[in-house]
Amino acid sequence: MQQVDVAIIGAGWYGLVAAKTYLRLRPTVNILIIDCDSTVGGVWSKERLYPNLVAQVRLGLFNYSDMPMLPHDGNSTDQRVTGEMIHCYLQKYAEDHDLLRRIRFNTFVESARQCPSGWRLTFLGSSEVVEAEKLLVASGVTSIIHMPRLDDGKDDASVPVIHSCHLGANFRAFEDIAVQNVVVVGAAKSAYDAVYLLLKMGKKVTWVIRSGGAGPLAILPFKVAGTLNSIAVASTRLMTYLSPSILNTSGPLYHFFQRTSLGRWCTGRFWDFLDYVSGVHAGYGADDHVGMLVPEIDRQSVFWANSGLGVVTLPDFWTTLHSPNLVIMRDEIHSIKGKTAYLNTGSALATDFVIMCTGWGDHFGMFNAELKAKIGLPTHGGLAGAPRQCSEKSRQPDWDHYDAAADKEVCERLPFLARPPNVKHPPLLEPSRQRKWRLYRRVVPMTLAEQGDRSLAILGQIHTVQTPLVAEVQSFWAILYLLGEIKLPSADTMATEVSLWNAWTRRRYLNQGQKFPYSLYDFLPYIDSLFKDLGLVSRRKSNPVAELLSPYQPHDFNGFIEEYLVNRKTIRC
Repeated sequence: MQQVDVAIIGAGWYGLVAAKTYLRLRPTVNILIIDCDSTVGGVWSKERLYPNLVAQVRLGLFNYSDMPMLPHDGNSTDQRVTGEMIHCYLQKYAEDHDLLRRIRFNTFVESARQCPSGWRLTFLGSSEVVEAEKLLVASGVTSIIHMPRLDDGKDDASVPVIHSCHLGANFRAFEDIAVQNVVVVGAAKSAYDAVYLLLKMGKKVTWVIRSGGAGPLAILPFKVAGTLNSIAVASTRLMTYLSPSILNTSGPLYHFFQRTSLGRWCTGRFWDFLDYVSGVHAGYGADDHVGMLVPEIDRQSVFWANSGLGVVTLPDFWTTLHSPNLVIMRDEIHSIKGKTAYLNTGSALATDFVIMCTGWGDHFGMFNAELKAKIGLPTHGGLAGAPRQCSEKSRQPDWDHYDAAADKEVCERLPFLARPPNVKHPPLLEPSRQRKWRLYRRVVPMTLAEQGDRSLAILGQIHTVQTPLVAEVQSFWAILYLLGEIKLPSADTMATEVSLWNAWTRRRYLNQGQKFPYSLYDFLPYIDSLFKDLGLVSRRKSNPVAELLSPYQPHDFNGFIEEYLVNRKTIRC
């Protein structure tokens, strides 16, 4: 058995910066990083890369605060952030901070259980055991694939059937001239990327999107009206008022945009404009198959992001999707036999390859159901409930009470969200279907914290447009919590915060908020809340105009850890 001070599950954006930060605060700590891939990067690991894979952001918005990302091929005018750039960036980050020797690759954590010394980890296909005093789970939400069962599992396919995360590993197979017809299943952003890639390779693609789901996602152009970068606009302080957030409910601009009729009218027209330019850019009105990709919501699809949100970063993306080599069908695959995919409606598709862009499985499978409930994690496909048995000290809050009060408060503070749009399949938005994370500040398992047990932190359970920056700030906050330097509020205050977040994300992002801890446009209010806990200033621009209109970039926060350490030293002195 191996014993370590700290175990970190995951070597992506969150896992790497957590390890680097922990070592900075405790240089002699014995850290073990565990990852199931063979390289660093998580979703950006080497084996997942393929040509044309790009991030949905521009250069300068997708890196840590203390390490800029170099431009593509050294060309400073090229604003793309490619998959290869991200992987190389994270590889260099791991090398620069001496993390590679601490990483155990090709290792899948099968179980994580509490033990007297902290946490006991076991691994798939191994009898080895690791015990750690502290555990940080940074496995993200794209580590475990979900593959639908076809015809009760009795399929007899003679063609490859792969998940979208294996596109990179199978890229050479697609280059085979014998692969002419490919079926792509699903409506996630990965499906759009797969379809684009295959069409660029000259393949004939049939894209199958089930009719009973949330439907196609909303997609913003890379630049709004050909001038302003979409993600840069989303990174301004102004957006924190135009995108109603439960973490930002004070001040005159909040009051105007969210509490006055005129302000809400202005907010609505802003999102109507973005929705319009997105539709024109996509060419939904071209009277061809792309019209089947219109989001199934009656207004402001890029605001509500009901089925997700994408950003076009390749100039020929929509032109390529308008190709006659693409056929779109609203159906589901029933079975695959030989080289034929059979659909529920009776259609048969001849195919040489099937790519399933069907989402992700249980990325917290290392915890059993009772531990998930105790920690505050939803069961896969289910809800986060109370432990089966609770001692007096670990009794769960009355979540029904807190949730009802939170929903009422969200509607009162953010009336723009009180009147949701019409969607094609309303039952998907039933509140009882929401998967709820019961984590204070999206990090802290409340039940453990109330017992004085600061041995576990959950990272990365928040989906925003600036992942690296949020990873850096959240990891620092989480490590300070593990080390006892974050003073937690009362149980009532924490339960209120957790319920407000869940009620808000469900109303704000509809179906996506039902399934994930979604916070797409709202990374700044989240950073504000963490910085407030740390006693740091999060408004970092030089003047009020820049504070409102200048996009926040990671480098704006460079040095925040030094600021905290200086403040801490000053207070102690």
